[in-house]
Amino acid sequence: MPRPSQRVEQDESRARMRAVGMSHNEIAIEFARRYHYRPRAAHRHARGWTQTQAANHINAHAAHAGLDPDGAAPMTGPKLSELENWPLPNNRRRPTPQILALLAEVYDTSIHNLIDLDDREHLPPADMLLINTARGNPAADPERGSAPAPVLADDSGQPRRGRQITMPAVPAPQVMRPADATGAVMPDLDRRDFVTATATVLTFGRPALRNVDPALVDYFNQQLEGHYRADMMLGPSELISTVTAQHTLIGNLVATAHGDTRRALLGVSAAYASLIGWLHQDAGDLASSSVWRGVALEAAQRSRDHQLVAYALLNHASVRTDLADGLGALDLCGAVLADAGRLSPKMRVLALQQQAHGASLVGDRATVDSVLDQAAPLVERCDDGVPWGNACRRTPAYLEVQRATCYGRLGLATAAAGLWQQVLATMPAHARRDRGVYLARQATACVQNGDLGRAVEAGQLAADVAVETGSVRIRRELAGLRQAAEPWKGTAVGRDLDEIFAF
Repeated sequence: MPRPSQRVEQDESRARMRAVGMSHNEIAIEFARRYHYRPRAAHRHARGWTQTQAANHINAHAAHAGLDPDGAAPMTGPKLSELENWPLPNNRRRPTPQILALLAEVYDTSIHNLIDLDDREHLPPADMLLINTARGNPAADPERGSAPAPVLADDSGQPRRGRQITMPAVPAPQVMRPADATGAVMPDLDRRDFVTATATVLTFGRPALRNVDPALVDYFNQQLEGHYRADMMLGPSELISTVTAQHTLIGNLVATAHGDTRRALLGVSAAYASLIGWLHQDAGDLASSSVWRGVALEAAQRSRDHQLVAYALLNHASVRTDLADGLGALDLCGAVLADAGRLSPKMRVLALQQQAHGASLVGDRATVDSVLDQAAPLVERCDDGVPWGNACRRTPAYLEVQRATCYGRLGLATAAAGLWQQVLATMPAHARRDRGVYLARQATACVQNGDLGRAVEAGQLAADVAVETGSVRIRRELAGLRQAAEPWKGTAVGRDLDEIFAF
């Protein structure tokens, strides 16, 4: 921390620099030269902030951007001190690319201005790969002037000619209620969330084509596999911001790559957007999920990967299922299965199981059983080597899960309860979120079947997982349990069931 006399000197110097028109970046460079500050500390001092004041600005920005809306992992002065001084001894808190991106936003600079030689020599190669492929913030570069209006790149990689696609100024937050194609009103979607979700598909500036290392495709695919594993253990709240930031980076690479690498990156972009759509869906935000499903479908079509296009359509069908729109889900599944001869075994399994969910919503048990029976011999052939759409591979008793869910919707409580008992016996311990969903569904089936003791036990376990993971899907299933438990209201077992809902 600067001495009082030094703080006064810095305040005077900062005022003089501002008076002659120096930018924050230029002031930071001058402070680093005069006072031997590391880059992150220099940019903080250029703003005239103490570490505590800067931490408050960082927390406010993270909350506003939806990165940490609940303040679960706030920045503090001591944390910021370690981030500023890493990799010096006794400073073990390493600045990740995500943290550096957040600091760059708060300090209105480029991520590259926040690291020096010591950082570059000590940061992990994977972090440096992300940092080196990220472009600086145009608005923060005094030589480039203000940021240009965003434009969409065409299939050649060049910006479309003609009128630029400009992003309108965002007024005070207001709630929009978009209608879907059938006229049904979707859940509330805050305008800022909508802009955040859609702006990531825009390419800013007029990037020149350049050689993008094809190895980045494998890198992002490996990262995607890790995100899916983390989702099973953590749920959506811990992952949305990380995966969204990577999707933005992939979009930047798409805009500058060409040839086969560009097409492969479009496929990666579609896969990441699909995961983001799923994470929002699991968090109960079906409106944002629908936006991301649309982003994924466009990227899949541009990649010309027929399997990815089918996958994107089936993810739309999954949203229709969560909206209880059985006919909409069946329409989308029918569109995919109309060209079944071109589908991989995995895509056929996903299409058939999603068709079963649509059929269950319209009360058609015969179709549920028929399509799941058709899918059964295909499950063993689902290993196609791509990192997306692998729930049928990583979920034990995958088709039994779908059948039990459909039977629950159809009111076949005894059959559903028996299937859930079998499914839960096969679930690995690390699949916490999925296990919580299945426990809640088992509890509902057991209440309807009169097995109240098992219902209480399963419901309490599901509630515990809901608290741990923040999964809205589990909470939604527990809401169904509460409704099914109404006949026992006021009884001893009813009071036991009520305790489940106190989380």
